[in-house]
Amino acid sequence: MIFSEKLIIDNVSVQTKDELFNLAAKKLSELKMINNSYLPALQKREKSFPTGLQTKTIGVAIPHCDPINVKKDGILVVRLNKPIPFQQMGSSDTKVEVKIVFFICSTGAQQQLQNLRELIAMFQDDSFLKDVYQSKNLFDALSLWKGKEK
Repeated sequence: MIFSEKLIIDNVSVQTKDELFNLAAKKLSELKMINNSYLPALQKREKSFPTGLQTKTIGVAIPHCDPINVKKDGILVVRLNKPIPFQQMGSSDTKVEVKIVFFICSTGAQQQLQNLRELIAMFQDDSFLKDVYQSKNLFDALSLWKGKEK
């Protein structure tokens, strides 16, 4: 799993998921990590296969799309000042108030699956997500993440 300080956006104020996705796509584009097809592919996939996940501590989301839209591997982490609603993974009518979003950028299907598995394992550690969310800033929490990487 690839976490990096350059792939963190902290204290974000957005009102909608579309604003959030545009912000993420802009950042990833600036880092030359995605193709021009990334944003529409991300939006389309999230509508068909929602990624909101209510953990025991906070709501998170793990938006991603087909690796064909990605140039470089990494995970963009965004902490929101105010939660925004995401559709619950595997549900058509349940909403999750999401506070941290992990945009998975994978250039291959196997890497994407591995990233998903590792994130889900990290989310099951209640203290980890709580510590990350309550950290002074996400840069401080990076050391926590590095301790969880495999």
